[in-house]
Amino acid sequence: SLQWENGVHHDAMVEGFDNSSGMHTIRYCQVQVAVSESDSLDQLQQKLNQFLPAELAEEFILSEGRPGKETGVFEIVAANGAGSEESKLSAGESSAQSLPANWNASKIEESQAEADSRNLLEEVQRTFVHLEEGTRGRCYDPRALVEASACLKLEFDVWQQNDSSEYATKLLDRLESSLKRWAPAHFRFLEHTFGLKQTKQKICKECGLKTNREENLMNIDCQIRGKTDIHEALATMCEVELMEGDNKVFCDRCKKKCDTVLRTAISALPNVLILSLKRFDLDYNTFETVKLNSRCAFGHTLNMKQYTLDGLESVEEEPSDMEPEPDKATESQDIPMADAEEQLTDDDYEYDLVGVLVHAGVAQGGHYYSFIKERSEEAKWYRFDDEDVTLFDPASIEVECFGGKVKKEAKWPNGSVHTVESEQFANALMLFYEKKKPVEYKDEDVAMKEEGKNNDQEVETSTGYDVFESDVRRSNVTHSWQRFLFDGEFQSFLQGLLNLCSGSNSIQKLTADHLEDTWHLAVVQMLLSFVLDVMLHSSDKSSLSVWIAKLLDVLRSNPQSAKIFVQSMAKRTRQVSGNWLRTYCSDCPEEEARTAAVQLFAAGVESCLNYREEQQKLEEWTNAWIEQAKQIDTHENQLRTNQLQPFPTALHDGSSQLENIEALESGAASSIGILVSFITTLLEVAPRTWQYNPELCLLVRELSSQKSKGEALSRAMTAAQIAARLVALLLRQKAPTSLRVAFPGASAPYEIAAVRERADSATASHLLSLGNASNVMTTQGTQSNSISTPCPSDHLYLLEALACMLGVSGVKRATLVVEKESTSRARPVVLSEVAVQALTIVFNESKSPTLEGMTQRDVQNYMKKCGMESVNPQKVVNILAKYSTSSENNGTKQKLLTLDGFLSYYRDSSQTNDSQMRSDLHTFGFRPDLTRRPDDTRFLVSGDRKKVLLNAESIARDVAQQLKDSDRMALGGYVDSAILFYFIYSVAYSASEPLGQYLLSAAAFMRDTNRLLLETLKTFNRLPNSWSGNEQQAICRMILKTLAAVPDNLQQERITTMMQSHDRSHPRAESGIGLLITCRELSMPRSSQHFANDLQYSGTLDRYLDILKELYSISEVNRWMNDRRSLVKWDLIFRNENKRTQDALDYTVPMGRGSGTNHPSGVVGESLDHHRHQSDSDIPDVHDSEEDDDVDDDSRFNYDREIPIGSTGKVIVEGAGVSEVNGTYVSSRSLNGVSIFTRVHHWNNQDEVFSIFLCTVSDNTKRWYISIVPKNVQPGTNADIDFYSASVVNEMSMYPPEEGWTTSKGEGVDPPPHVKWVMNEQRPGLNPYDDSENGDDDFELQPMNSRTHGDGSGPSTDEGRQPYSKFAL
Repeated sequence: SLQWENGVHHDAMVEGFDNSSGMHTIRYCQVQVAVSESDSLDQLQQKLNQFLPAELAEEFILSEGRPGKETGVFEIVAANGAGSEESKLSAGESSAQSLPANWNASKIEESQAEADSRNLLEEVQRTFVHLEEGTRGRCYDPRALVEASACLKLEFDVWQQNDSSEYATKLLDRLESSLKRWAPAHFRFLEHTFGLKQTKQKICKECGLKTNREENLMNIDCQIRGKTDIHEALATMCEVELMEGDNKVFCDRCKKKCDTVLRTAISALPNVLILSLKRFDLDYNTFETVKLNSRCAFGHTLNMKQYTLDGLESVEEEPSDMEPEPDKATESQDIPMADAEEQLTDDDYEYDLVGVLVHAGVAQGGHYYSFIKERSEEAKWYRFDDEDVTLFDPASIEVECFGGKVKKEAKWPNGSVHTVESEQFANALMLFYEKKKPVEYKDEDVAMKEEGKNNDQEVETSTGYDVFESDVRRSNVTHSWQRFLFDGEFQSFLQGLLNLCSGSNSIQKLTADHLEDTWHLAVVQMLLSFVLDVMLHSSDKSSLSVWIAKLLDVLRSNPQSAKIFVQSMAKRTRQVSGNWLRTYCSDCPEEEARTAAVQLFAAGVESCLNYREEQQKLEEWTNAWIEQAKQIDTHENQLRTNQLQPFPTALHDGSSQLENIEALESGAASSIGILVSFITTLLEVAPRTWQYNPELCLLVRELSSQKSKGEALSRAMTAAQIAARLVALLLRQKAPTSLRVAFPGASAPYEIAAVRERADSATASHLLSLGNASNVMTTQGTQSNSISTPCPSDHLYLLEALACMLGVSGVKRATLVVEKESTSRARPVVLSEVAVQALTIVFNESKSPTLEGMTQRDVQNYMKKCGMESVNPQKVVNILAKYSTSSENNGTKQKLLTLDGFLSYYRDSSQTNDSQMRSDLHTFGFRPDLTRRPDDTRFLVSGDRKKVLLNAESIARDVAQQLKDSDRMALGGYVDSAILFYFIYSVAYSASEPLGQYLLSAAAFMRDTNRLLLETLKTFNRLPNSWSGNEQQAICRMILKTLAAVPDNLQQERITTMMQSHDRSHPRAESGIGLLITCRELSMPRSSQHFANDLQYSGTLDRYLDILKELYSISEVNRWMNDRRSLVKWDLIFRNENKRTQDALDYTVPMGRGSGTNHPSGVVGESLDHHRHQSDSDIPDVHDSEEDDDVDDDSRFNYDREIPIGSTGKVIVEGAGVSEVNGTYVSSRSLNGVSIFTRVHHWNNQDEVFSIFLCTVSDNTKRWYISIVPKNVQPGTNADIDFYSASVVNEMSMYPPEEGWTTSKGEGVDPPPHVKWVMNEQRPGLNPYDDSENGDDDFELQPMNSRTHGDGSGPSTDEGRQPYSKFAL
C-alpha cells in the first residue's frame, strides 16, 4: 500500500525488481466500481466494468517514490490483507543499503510513539548527512522528513501549511526525548544550543524578598500587535506589574499579603536565539485567525542585556529603605536560579542575525521561504525557496522582511503616475540570532552516559554517516551525471555530431538500397536517446526546436536510421519506464515535450515504410487483424448469450508471432504493427489519463495522414479499429451499444474513469533544471474532489485524426506563430512562414490594386467581411496609428496600412486570440493547414458572373473532390454506426467550426445521414428562444448547412427530408419537424389576446426563417426551392423579414391568465388557479365607459370569427362530480385560434353558459378550464367560476385532453371528468395538412388581409383582429 503526496493510499502488487537500477516494477490494483441500485450507470455498463483494461505497470524506486506521486512511504500488506507493525516501512527503511547489516528491530523494546520519535531522529540525521556530504548545487528531497513529522501531532496535516513556530518547538522537544535515550552523551546539546531560561520574579515591597520561578524555553514569542520593532516586542515581555490593593500577593517572609512587584526576564541566554513573531492572531470581531502584516523592524545585531535578569538588576537604583538587613538577605524560593556566572561583559549579550524565515500569504495559506547567512569569512546571504537557491543582498532585508505597507507606482498611458499603497503579505515570521561569543558545549559525565544506556546495550547506534553514506554517494553520482549531461559544452558537442549526420553535412548518405553499417547510425540512435531520455525531461528547452528540426531531417533522409529507431521503439513497448511511446503519449505532463516526441515517432515510421520488407510485414499484420476481427461475434449475440467479448488490443493465437519483439531482428515481426497495437492499448486506458494524451491522437493523425506507400499504414490502423476507438473515446457513454461492448475501456464513462484515476500533486515536477542540473523538489499541490472532464479544445487532435482517417487532407492546423531564436531569455514571437504567405494573399485581395496598402475604408470593409457586424471607425484609426503605414500623394495625403503593418497586427492579435486569425483566413477560403481550397470549390461561375460560395458549401465541395479523386477506404461497421452522431459535431463546432464542417462533409459523403438529420431537426425544434439555446442553434445551423451542401447522389434526398420531414419531435407533437412544415405551422394566424405566447412564437419563427434564408444561399437548395417557385413565394420571406419582426415587437404587453385586458397580470409564480389574480374592475382603463357594456362579447374581445383550425367538432364531458358540468359542448367561437366549446345549463337557479377553453396562466404555461364565464367577460379572469382544469399535453394541441383533469379551487368536486371529442365534417380549405393536387406539401406566403375564407368567398374583413404576423404560410 503506497502513500501518495495527496494523502491517499493505493494498493499495488510488486511484479519485479531491477538490480541494476534499484527500481521495482509494480502494478496498481484495479479499483472495483461499486454500483448501487440507485446508481446512474445503466445495466450494460455494470456488465462492462469487469472488462475494463488492467492498469499499466509502473517502475520506480519504492523508497523514493516519484515527484508529484508516491511519497516513498509504503506498507507491506500481509496475505490476509492486514499490515503488521513490522511491515510498515517509510522512505529509506525499505532499502537494504540504508540499514546496518545486523539491524534487528526485534531487539528494540519501544512503544509506537517512541518508534515514531526514533524514525524522526533518523530522518533528521539523513537530512543533515545529505546537506553536509552532498555535492554543491544538489537539492535534497525532504519528503521522508515531512512524512516522519506526522508524529508531532501538528494542527494540520504535514502536507498542509502549519505554523512554523509550532513545528520548530515540537520538533526540538521530540528530538530531545529521542536523544536522551539513543545519544545520552549529546542529550543536552539541543538545550545548550537553543535552550534559554525565562524567570518570573516576585519582589515584596516591604521586605524585599525575591522569589524566582524559572521556565525552560526553546524560543521567545514576541507579540507584535501595535509594535513597530523587535525591541518594543521584547520590552513587552519584561514589563513590570505592581500588585497592590485587592491584588496584593502573599509574602512568605512577611506572612501576609503585601504590595508586590512582578516582572519577567531572561536568566540564561542560548547560543542560538530564536524569536517567533506572533503574526497569526484571532480577530475577535469575526473569530477567525488573521495574519498581521504590520511593520516590525529588526536589526542585523541584537543586544539582549536589557531583557535579562542581570541587566535589569544592574540598572536598578541604589537600595532604599526597602533594602533588607544583612540577616534578611535576598532569597530565592521554589526554583533556585542558575549558578551565578562570572561577571559578563556586553559582548556576551551581543547577537548577529543569521537567518530569517518569511511567510508569504494569509493565515489560511501561503508559502514559506528563508534567508540564511553563510557561516564563512565571506558571510554571503542566500535565499532558499524550495529548489531555488540564489544570492541575496542583506541590504534588502528591510524591504523583504519587515512587512507593513508598500507604495507602488503605476504609469498611465497619458503619462501620469498613480501611486497605490497596499499591504506587504510577505514578511518575517521567525528570526534566528547567533551569539557572537558562544558558550562551548561540555560532554556530560560518565554517569549521565550510563544512565541513558539502560536496556539498549545490545542495540548498535550510529551517527548516521555510515548508514546513509551509500545513499548520499548514489545521489551525488546521479547529480554528477545530470550536471554532465546538461552541461552546455556537452550539448554543443552533441549538436556538432548531429550536424555531421544531417542533410548535406552527412559524411555518407544512406538509402533504402544502401544498408552499409556506418558509425553515424549509432550516433543517430544515441542522439535520439539523448533527446527522449534527457532533454525532454529538462525544464530548459530553449534549443529543443533546433534539435527536433535536425533529427527530423536525419530520419526522413536516412531510412535505415529510421528503421533502427522504430525497432527500438517497438522493443521498448514491453518495458515500463523506458517505453517512449507510453511516456510521451500517456504519462508526460509537458505539452511541448509530448509534441516534440510525437513528431519524431511519426517521421521515423514514415521513413521506415521506404523498406519493401516493412511494407510486406505490415500488410501481413493487417490481414491478420482483419481475420481476427471476423471471429468476433456481433454485439447483439454477445448480449443475448451474456458472453461479452471486447475487441482485442493485440494479435492472438498463431498471428501473435507478428508482434513478437524477439523476432524483429530476423524480420518475422512487424515493428510498425507492434506500435499500432500498443496505440490501441493506450486508447483503451486513455479515459484515465486524458489530461496527458492529446498527443496520442496527434500521433494517430500524423500516421493516418501519410499518403505514401499505397495507404498501407492507414489500412493497418483501420484494421486495428483505431478510428472506432477514437469515436468511442469521444462519445464515452453516449456511444452506441456496439462500440461500448467492443471498446469498454475507451468508452468508459467519466465517473468510472475518475474513480480509477490517480491524480498527481504537481504536474511539472518531472522536469529537471538544465542550468544547475539540480534535482527538482516537488511542491505540494492541491487536489479537487470534482470530476474533471475534457473541454472541446482537448479533442482537437482527435477530431483531426478522424478527418484524416476519413481521407480528408488539409485539416491539420498550421502553426501561426513561432519563437525566434535569440540569446535573450524572452524570445521574440514571429508569424510562421505559411501564415505570412496566407496573410499576404489576403492583404493583396483586400486592398485596391492601384495602391500599395489598405485605406481606412479597405480596413473597414475587410473587417466586415471577416464577420465583424459593426466596425468602430476609431478602432481602424488606432490600427493605422499603431502599425506600419505609408502615404501617397495623389492630390491628397492618406494613410495606407502596409503589408508589414498588416502582418504585425496579426502577429500581436494571434498571441492573445489565434482563433480570430484562423477564422479570418477561413473566410478567405484557407484550410486549417493554410493551403487554399481550389477556385472551383470557392466560386460558382455562370457565364461572366462569379459567385462566392458559402463556406459550408465550399468545404463540402472541397471534401467531395478529394474523396472522389482518392481510393476511399471503408472504416468498418463500428465507425459507420457512430460517426454521424450529433454529439460528435457538437464538440467539433465548439472546438473549431471549420474542422467540424470538414469532418461532417467527409462523414456524410455517400453515407446515409438520416439519423443525424432527424436528430438535428428535433434538437432545433426543441430549442428555447433565450440565450441559453444560442450555441446549440449554431451547431444545428452548421450541421444543416453542411449536410445540404454535400454533393453526392443523396443530396436531393437530404434536402427534401430537411424541408418536409413529417417525423415528430415527440410522440404528441402535432406537426412534423421539417423546416418548411414547422415554419408553416408557426406562421398560422393568432389573435393578440395572449401576446406573451406570441412573442415565443415570434422568436421561433425568426429562427426558422433565418436558417431557411441561409440554406437558400446553397446552390442545390436554391435549385430545389426554384423548382417549387410557382408554389412557394420565397421572396416575401426575405423582402418583409424586417417588417414582420417589427410587427411582432409592436405588441409589447404580454397577456396572462388572470387579467381582463391587455395589461400584465402582475403576479409571477402564483397558483394556477386564476382566482388569486385581480378582477377586471381592479385593472385601470377597464369599464371606463358604460357604453362598453352594450358591446357584444365577440367584438369586444376580438374573438376569431373563423372557426379555428380543426373542425366544428363536439366535446363530451362525463363522470364529473359536479353533475351540471356533464354533457355535450359544441364549438361556438375561438380564442387565439383555438375553439371555445360551450353548453347552456341550469346553475344556481338560473341558466349559465358552461365553457371549455384554453388560456395562458401566470407561469406562462397553458391550461384547459371548464368554467362558467360571465357575459361580456373574457375567459380566464377572476370573474370565472372554475370547476376543473387540465394541463396541455402539447402546446399545439387544439382540443382538450381526455384524461388528466383535476379539481379546481372553488366549485369543483371530485371525481374529475373524462372528456372525449367527436369530429364533424371538416370545413374545406382550413386543414394545414391538406396536400395539394400533386401530393406535395405545397403552400404559399400571402398577406393575411387578403386571406380568403375556407369557402373561397373573399377576403376576411376582421378589422378588430390584430394579426400576429402580416404573412402566413
